[in-house]
Amino acid sequence: MAGLVFRGALEGVNYWIKVIKRMGYGFRDADYFFLKIKTAFPRKMR
Repeated sequence: MAGLVFRGALEGVNYWIKVIKRMGYGFRDADYFFLKIKTAFPRKMR
């Protein structure tokens, strides 16, 4: 059961990264893209 919960959370993170990627088509560089991802998930990720 714990694996399902973790996998669900991971799928949620992957979804939001894909959304940011679509919204950010044409970002200046990779560093800016990763900065947007970090600001979308402000708490410390393990």
